[in-house]
Amino acid sequence: MHEALKVYLKGCLVGWLSHETRGDSYSFRYDARYLEAPREGPLSFSLPLMPEAFDAERTYGFFANLLPPLVVRTKLGASLHLSRNNVFGFLRALGRDCAGAVALYPEGVSPPSDEEERFRELSDEEALSILQSLRRRPLYAEGESGYRYSGAGAQDKLIARLSGDRVVLPLYGTPSTHIIKPAAPDFEDSVQNEFFCQRLAGAVGLNAANCRILTLRGIPHYVSERYDRTLVAGKPERLHQEDFCQILSVDPERKYEGDGGPTAPQCFSALRRMRAAARDQLSFLDAILFNVLIGNADAHAKNYSVVYGKPGRPSFAPLYDLVCTAVYPELSREYAMKIGEDAAFDSVSRTSFVEMAILFHVSRKLVLGRLDDLAERIVPAAARLAETFGKEHPSGIYGKIVAIIKERVAKLAG
Repeated sequence: MHEALKVYLKGCLVGWLSHETRGDSYSFRYDARYLEAPREGPLSFSLPLMPEAFDAERTYGFFANLLPPLVVRTKLGASLHLSRNNVFGFLRALGRDCAGAVALYPEGVSPPSDEEERFRELSDEEALSILQSLRRRPLYAEGESGYRYSGAGAQDKLIARLSGDRVVLPLYGTPSTHIIKPAAPDFEDSVQNEFFCQRLAGAVGLNAANCRILTLRGIPHYVSERYDRTLVAGKPERLHQEDFCQILSVDPERKYEGDGGPTAPQCFSALRRMRAAARDQLSFLDAILFNVLIGNADAHAKNYSVVYGKPGRPSFAPLYDLVCTAVYPELSREYAMKIGEDAAFDSVSRTSFVEMAILFHVSRKLVLGRLDDLAERIVPAAARLAETFGKEHPSGIYGKIVAIIKERVAKLAG
């Protein structure tokens, strides 16, 4: 049996995703009319503009990465009556507001026009009820007609808009603008942890997604503005983006280097092959350094992305999903991507960064210089934020993160 979905990029039909149920095989082909005038550029660096259909590996590598991981799809499948392995079924059900500017629609259905945008404002009680039920109904407001989201990532989240402090559900493919995360069970003050690390990245000069804490009936929630959205004439518009699993055609279940996923040198090489500006290549290097210094073991290939401000012109995306995992002893003590030849927290040293420089084909002076510069700025910046946030959003987690940063800096800085 053959089935297909129309693939849109920023509201423009670019091609067709096809699925052969016998053999569970996928292919993607650009629409001939789009190839004549490809105003938004290619769908992916891994899917360059050409008339021939792309094979299953490259097709699956891009589209499967639009969906949440298997563990989340298992829970979603109960509501949608889909097997967790039915990637095409999930794309058909959830693909109208993907990460970036990609949207998927069945035959006979098209994206809404600006005039057709629809959404519903929630009361605080309604918003809190949905957020508290996400573990049972991940990424899906069950019973809310028209609300679907295909977002990647394993943590519970609600994709929405904010009007002041009011949560607004976008419906029928209307673009969302914010990601709202409740506290992660069993992990102390996860909301304050991510808020602190995200703000710390900005405080030391890195480009990080804007964030805040939203308190509903006394319960804090982490809120991040979507960097893949921009306002045009007061209305949100999608920006095209893709993560490094998509860029490198890697199955999303292999996002960690230890599972055979992308390595830091492979990501850096991809930026060069994409002809990203030197500043964007350095931004990726700085992101690696920052995640090491804050003790973030979960900075895998899907937590780094590029965004296309102009068709075919990639820039390194603002940082997101920044968390100090080292404060939780039950979590891994190995970085998601090796630093040189080392992954374990206790094994990474200055020599590891020299090895990384060699693998990146850049000078050791450049890498060690940027490491030392960041190390010099991060400790006082973290101390200042801990004092400020301790008053605004009290938590003991800030002091623990600052202690880990000091320990990392003492070991790694020159």
